[in-house]
Amino acid sequence: TSTLINNLSNRSNVTTSSFIVGGGTLIIPADFWLWASSTGTAALIVDTPNATIENSGYIVGKGGGYQNNPGGDAISITASGVTIINSSGAYIAGGGGAGSQGRNGQGGNGAGGGGGPVTPRLGQSGLSGTSGSGGGAGGGAAAVSFSGGLTGGQGGYILPGSGGAAGNSNSGAGGSGGSAGGNGTYYGNDGGGPLNGSGGGGGWGAAGGNNGVTSSAPAGGKGIEANSNSFTLTNNGTIYGSQS
Repeated sequence: TSTLINNLSNRSNVTTSSFIVGGGTLIIPADFWLWASSTGTAALIVDTPNATIENSGYIVGKGGGYQNNPGGDAISITASGVTIINSSGAYIAGGGGAGSQGRNGQGGNGAGGGGGPVTPRLGQSGLSGTSGSGGGAGGGAAAVSFSGGLTGGQGGYILPGSGGAAGNSNSGAGGSGGSAGGNGTYYGNDGGGPLNGSGGGGGWGAAGGNNGVTSSAPAGGKGIEANSNSFTLTNNGTIYGSQS
């Protein structure tokens, strides 16, 4: 383990070849966290051929932060012949996508610490912004603002976790578990632009909410990104995010 975070054992940005050789087995114990420090790097990179991953803990991608950023992957496979065993009670979770920005209000941030510091709040909810609430999973979007940009809530590190509340009724709440963030609402145009709320941050592996004007929002990260490598999966736990 690295330095304990909230009394939880953990390591960030693990690459299997640092621990095992080809054909070896990497074991993630119960209550142990593997986490990603950025959306561009998976929490666990399996670069060892014919490796077996036995997960009894938590493997989580980084959530998308601020505006229009997708979530990061939990596991990235870059070698052939990999076997993944996700045990009962264990989690593999892609980061949630950030919510889209509305009228001067920031979207909520995705599950997996989106919008938060590099060092995560493992096992805890994300911090609230100036309007949107932090979530155990996705953060709630900020309220509509005409005088300046209000900030949405940060994504959290609770599995499955509840979404944070939105800043007002026109903005979206954060997504819980593997659910998408709530959408903002469009309710007119005052000549200075559309009057619309921001989208909430996505829950684990799920997209953020849209802003009531655009129909799309940032995607959630994958539970397992295979990179065109075939792999064998036995899942008795929970996986949030696609597996392909």
